[in-house]
Amino acid sequence: MNVAGPSPTVATLVEGAKHAASLDGAPRLGAAAAEGRYVRLAVWTDRAGRVIRASFQATTCAALIAYAERACQLLEAGLAPEALAPETLRQSVRGVHPAQLGRAELVASAVARLSTPTDHGAAT
Repeated sequence: MNVAGPSPTVATLVEGAKHAASLDGAPRLGAAAAEGRYVRLAVWTDRAGRVIRASFQATTCAALIAYAERACQLLEAGLAPEALAPETLRQSVRGVHPAQLGRAELVASAVARLSTPTDHGAAT
């Protein structure tokens, strides 16, 4: 996946959200919730620990879905989970209403809480 070039918009990410999918069987799970919204992320990794597949589930909020979709794209493109900060997400998605910029923290928190392959413990 090419993540270079102009950042995608909320509308583009929501319309093409291919990472909104089942999390069943994922070896690493992470979740976060706030203000009645939640996001859950799952990643599958290769033997070297690189993310080869990412999926999410989220409550209905365009900004939250866009940030979760972008997080999955960035993780699959090689960004390490520990490097995915809220500011990274905010800078990589255009068109987020100022009142919804905080959704980036929620997604970054779920990524930060990804369980290790052996503990399968998603924090909520």
